[in-house]
Amino acid sequence: MCTPYDVVTLLNDLYLRFDRLVGLHDAYKVETIGDAYMIVGGVPERCENHAERVLNISIGMLMESKLVLSPITHKPIKIRLGVHCGPVVAGVVGIKMPRYCLFGDTVNVANKMESNGIQCKIHVSETGKLNGLKANPSYVFIDRGNTEIRGKGMMYTYFLERNDRKSVWELCSRPRSGEQTIDGYMELHDQSIYQEEGGQQENLTVENGNSAQNNHNNNNNTHHSGRKLMNGSSVDPGSHHIRSPTCTIS
Repeated sequence: MCTPYDVVTLLNDLYLRFDRLVGLHDAYKVETIGDAYMIVGGVPERCENHAERVLNISIGMLMESKLVLSPITHKPIKIRLGVHCGPVVAGVVGIKMPRYCLFGDTVNVANKMESNGIQCKIHVSETGKLNGLKANPSYVFIDRGNTEIRGKGMMYTYFLERNDRKSVWELCSRPRSGEQTIDGYMELHDQSIYQEEGGQQENLTVENGNSAQNNHNNNNNTHHSGRKLMNGSSVDPGSHHIRSPTCTIS
């Protein structure tokens, strides 16, 4: 039997691991809502390799999730990851318990990449792939093909397989044991660890993404005229919200 305490303990273990990766790769943790964990690269501080940072973190997240066990089956949990690149409007909203929020269609598409993904896979949009390869040509993607995305129609998407420039152990900043492969990608994609006796796989899933962000998506058509910042972003003079020309969300 799984108690609420078990769920909180599981999420705390998982999120502590994710928090370490976000700090390691210098990205920004936007928020967590339940089992949804949302990060962004290129906001609030703009950088050219935002896609590379988020893709590297995604590989690390998938690996770290294999160390978190289900309280029911005592097997590793399964997560879904979705990545997309595009422009956003970002800023602190509210007075009581203010939060730094992201607004725009990019948030919506990142959500769709996660919710339409597959367990234990990193689902990446076309722009996510292109921006990733622009920053690091050593990424290896496989085609998923055309995928029906609700509200967006057919989108051609990909799965991230590996980063040939860095091993999984480097991306996670963890030592490799003598029994493990040099680059760690065999362990990353190993599905046998999820199988129970008799060959069945457990299906408890903790989703990684931003599925709770749909309430922000109606703001993407709002017009803002603001002053330019040195990093290429702009600030709305009324709200002081930042408009970023591009970022990467997972």
